[in-house]
Amino acid sequence: MIYEAVVCTKNNKAPIGVSFKDNYAILRLFYGSHTYNNLLKENYFSVNIVDPIELVKALITDEDDYKYYKDIPYIDRAYLSIFYKVTERKFLVKRDIYGESKLMIIKGKEIGRICLNKKIKPYCRADGLLVEMAIIYSRLNHIKDDKKEEFKKDMEKYYGVIKKVGSEEHKKLAKILIENFKH
Repeated sequence: MIYEAVVCTKNNKAPIGVSFKDNYAILRLFYGSHTYNNLLKENYFSVNIVDPIELVKALITDEDDYKYYKDIPYIDRAYLSIFYKVTERKFLVKRDIYGESKLMIIKGKEIGRICLNKKIKPYCRADGLLVEMAIIYSRLNHIKDDKKEEFKKDMEKYYGVIKKVGSEEHKKLAKILIENFKH
């Protein structure tokens, strides 16, 4: 199973799909992203389990008031931050509905964790839709031109639902993604 989380590296945070197995995390990073470039050189990262609002904020900006665990940045608004040391890097080319993409697969071994926020928040449909919008937005540079209109329509449909069921913050972030979506 792939979980959406915010991965932090030096001066960078990004929403990334993460798989967990035993004491390891597996990241699939797209060529050219800040996280990809950082983890080519760095050997440590954090995986931050956050609510969807924080996930989308991480897509929009790297700026944050980072905290540090043994020089590894993390977000103190996370429910849980888990720290990893890179144990393996693999490089491959992936072909899917978005087109062809160069990927780096990172495997990291857990070296620590901090439980930060135990507030329970009920699930809202806007949470999942906002995450889907963020995923589409983050792949804009990898989507084939002939598919962009289809993905734009999906984002507009999701935005319509978010306007009905989401909070003001959901609506604000979704609007930013829609306005910045370029053909």
